[in-house]
Amino acid sequence: MRTINRRLLPAIALLAIAATAFAATPVTPPGEPPTPTPFTRLADAGTAKGFRDAGLVVVYEHAVNRVKPSGVTYVDGYRLTKVLTSEGCRDNSVLYWHYDPQSQALEVREVNVLRDGARLPVDVAAVRDLPAPQSAIYWRDRIKTLQLPRLKVGDGVEVVTFSKGFTYALLAEAGAAGGGAALADAPGDEKYIPPMPGEYFDIVLFAGDQPIVEKRYELVLPKDKRLHAENYNGAVYSSVTYDQESTTYAWWCNDVPSRVHEPSQPDASDFAPKVVMATAESWEAKSRWFFDVNRSQFEVTPEIRAKVDQVLADAGATNADDLRKAKVLVHWTAQNIRYSGQTMGQGEGFMLHPGNMIFEQRSGVCKDIAGMLITMMRAAGLDSYAAMTMAGSRIDLVPADQFNHCVTALRLDDGTFVMYDPTWVPYNNDIWSKRETEQHYLVGSPQGETLSRIAYSPAAESPLVARHDAALGEDGTLTGTLRLSGGGATDSRLRRIPNGARRGELASAVAQMLAPASQRVQDVVVTHRAVDDFSGDMWLQVTYRIPRFTAPVDGRWSFASPLLGWLHASGGPFGAGSQEWAKDRETDIMLWNTQLVDAQETITLPRGWKLHEPPKTEPVTETYASFTGAVAQKDRALTVTAKATVDRRQIPPDGYAGFRKAVHASRDWSKQAFTFVREGK
Repeated sequence: MRTINRRLLPAIALLAIAATAFAATPVTPPGEPPTPTPFTRLADAGTAKGFRDAGLVVVYEHAVNRVKPSGVTYVDGYRLTKVLTSEGCRDNSVLYWHYDPQSQALEVREVNVLRDGARLPVDVAAVRDLPAPQSAIYWRDRIKTLQLPRLKVGDGVEVVTFSKGFTYALLAEAGAAGGGAALADAPGDEKYIPPMPGEYFDIVLFAGDQPIVEKRYELVLPKDKRLHAENYNGAVYSSVTYDQESTTYAWWCNDVPSRVHEPSQPDASDFAPKVVMATAESWEAKSRWFFDVNRSQFEVTPEIRAKVDQVLADAGATNADDLRKAKVLVHWTAQNIRYSGQTMGQGEGFMLHPGNMIFEQRSGVCKDIAGMLITMMRAAGLDSYAAMTMAGSRIDLVPADQFNHCVTALRLDDGTFVMYDPTWVPYNNDIWSKRETEQHYLVGSPQGETLSRIAYSPAAESPLVARHDAALGEDGTLTGTLRLSGGGATDSRLRRIPNGARRGELASAVAQMLAPASQRVQDVVVTHRAVDDFSGDMWLQVTYRIPRFTAPVDGRWSFASPLLGWLHASGGPFGAGSQEWAKDRETDIMLWNTQLVDAQETITLPRGWKLHEPPKTEPVTETYASFTGAVAQKDRALTVTAKATVDRRQIPPDGYAGFRKAVHASRDWSKQAFTFVREGK
């Protein structure tokens, strides 16, 4: 056996100490930055001047999502923010975490305030778990809060969290469609198995209301699980690595400004940098799954069948074709099942409730209203199915759960589908609101459907036809009749006028609407189609009198078109024309529907009065909007016309200038003053 020379022991000890010291304090090579720490990240983040005077900046955000074979996901979260202004200190004095206990368990593990190089712990035992504020949908989601100590400008707030569960899957009941304890990875995990067992999806936005210095998202999947993933709306860095047990996907962004907030913009997922990911095989697989989990929810009871027979008989549609029966039933459902998300059982928000439950309660959210229509259609012998859509934004091609709304599909004999949305057509003559055109949808069927899209609706399908015939007296009193009619999106807008007022107060409400023409509107009488009469498009007729509508000044009359002034007023029926649009725009405009405005006004003038120097307006024809206007006098009749179109519901920034030009030309014409003189003067 060999022994070490005792004389070498001191030298060996010194070498060991030196090696230990070298390992503990590694020297950074020249030109390379040191490994960042929370404190160096805070110092490097800068001040409010570098972030458009934002009150807070997200310095570093990192989430690691570890997906189990069952689909249950463990998430380790870290977030470091820096307070930049006194307003930021005030607005961020309380931390909030929203979660749904049916799909997620959330722990706040550590919170620190970083100040002057020191880490000041905040007692997480002070976290409060409260019911979340709710309106219209009264389910069981909750909110955790934590009061922070008084913050100072420059402070950092460090938060460490852990959660497990699954991200929202709109219409499937947690557990009901899952694999139960057999798929669980740890005691208690069975509660959080996603509706599609073993599957995972997420939509990650890389821009928010605060600027971001760095944001990272990691996904760790079992080695045999495949992933669809795509990034949209801007560049996102990414990487993929693997070992013997798992595959790790990572996405990250640096130096992301806060999201721009502009009037009438679409959902952030339409323009913010994002990654959409899903392990589901295809849209067809998701379609079959959606059909399977809801196949038993549409049982037709004797009571439901009797009601369907009665509804069809009352409408004279007992022996009608399928499309006629479906239209009668969609309007009965829309008018009789009120929107109210009450707690009716386990898994609120995820699975369609049974049709007989909704028939008894006469209330529910979109999935319940759609389910009621499906049940009634099946009672009438129609081949109907549940479908999912995304109201307000697009669905991208990755087969993730990009849905927020439930609708109804009717299969015709040729295999095609006609789509119905009872939630969006109360007091609307459509079967599918024109405010939902170009939306993607997925029908749940046993064969499996692919992602489809509602057709584009041209402006002529949502017309507003306005006719105004009036007479102007010598004393300046204007007496007239206004008739409005319209279909598509305009139909529902017009029905809201009488439907939104008490019967005895309708005249007063309409007088207020006519106020842009004059505050002295009197003797208002309103007649209209019954708001629940869906045999044709909506119309209203208004007769009125306005004393002293105009008065001579230096022997002349001058006034603008009362009809066009009302159409373009704030809250008026010409939505795009009712507001001033800023000169520049960064994001899309979301107007929800196209529209045609066709206005004609004829005012009979007193004898001897003549239009002086008739003004002219140039027609505007752009890609997304157009306008023409004219004025002329023949004998005593003054005729003012205007025609405007908005030709897409969503307009990109590169089309904004043309849109604005056309709409502002229409607005300018509505403000154009016409001057009248007596002939011979």
